[in-house]
Amino acid sequence: MQNLEPYVSIIIPAFNSGLTLGHTIEACLKQGYPEDKLEVIVVDDGSGDDTKAVVERFGVRYIYQEKAGPASARNNGWRNSKGDAICFTDADCIPEPDWVSKLVRHYGMNDIGAVAGSYSVHGSPYLLDKFIHYEIRDRHSRMPEYISSFGTYNVMIKKAILELTEGFNPEYYSASGEDTDLSYKIVKAGYKIYFERDALVSHKNILRLWKYLFVQFRHGYWRMKLYRENIPMITKDEYGYWKDFLEVLLILILTASLFFDFQYEGILIAALFIIQIPVAVKIVFEGKNILYIFFSFITFIRAFVRVIGGMLGFVKFWVFRMG
Repeated sequence: MQNLEPYVSIIIPAFNSGLTLGHTIEACLKQGYPEDKLEVIVVDDGSGDDTKAVVERFGVRYIYQEKAGPASARNNGWRNSKGDAICFTDADCIPEPDWVSKLVRHYGMNDIGAVAGSYSVHGSPYLLDKFIHYEIRDRHSRMPEYISSFGTYNVMIKKAILELTEGFNPEYYSASGEDTDLSYKIVKAGYKIYFERDALVSHKNILRLWKYLFVQFRHGYWRMKLYRENIPMITKDEYGYWKDFLEVLLILILTASLFFDFQYEGILIAALFIIQIPVAVKIVFEGKNILYIFFSFITFIRAFVRVIGGMLGFVKFWVFRMG
């Protein structure tokens, strides 16, 4: 592997992020990477809080735009950057000190267009946060060396690839789908996405249950637009696995049963709950806390929320062909 140290621009989209952004910027400035080859850019997506004041305390680059969504903010950032390697993270994330170095060590490989990283679980003392991060890590443990999609909380993309693909699609005006859409464009352009599982970030947020479920609803909704435009990729998502597909199938059968004389709704509901238990048990042992078992109820509810979002998205993007 060719050892290169490209100029790196870290792009952080922010919206009303005053409570967490300072921790993110501080972590980005403490990367073990040459200071003369690193810049941090915060793109303020129309915040109404003290986001700008937080940025000014650290003296990093600040770009303001009227509210247009995170996809637009990220595009604004990389298009105004000096870097050849563009690292993206979120305004509630804490990259570890070697995060940039581990992402860009693959920069010299010509067939790689992007490098995605993984989660650390040390960012929050709250059980819901930790459970979700443990679950994400479990999913990441199943993923291969090369993947077809990434999350923009932790990824490096070559600027040349961003220019080739025209970056993020601003039609995804909520924080959902825009990263996977760009991932697919990179793969379709003939480039690989390397999964560097040792490049870690954690979250510095308090994940409220209602907010988490709303995000899951949004993911289900926007995934319908994503899949309408990328039908061949539906079965090629390494992040998902059999449990996700079985959840959708069980809930769709349960929904259909409401219109027919079907006698086995209880069995369907029981099956849906039972398949939540193995992951919760695994996290109990990994996290060394028996309370994680109760999060089976949350993932059970989450399955319904995702499918409801997906149904509404299907009506909008597939039936009415809107967006």
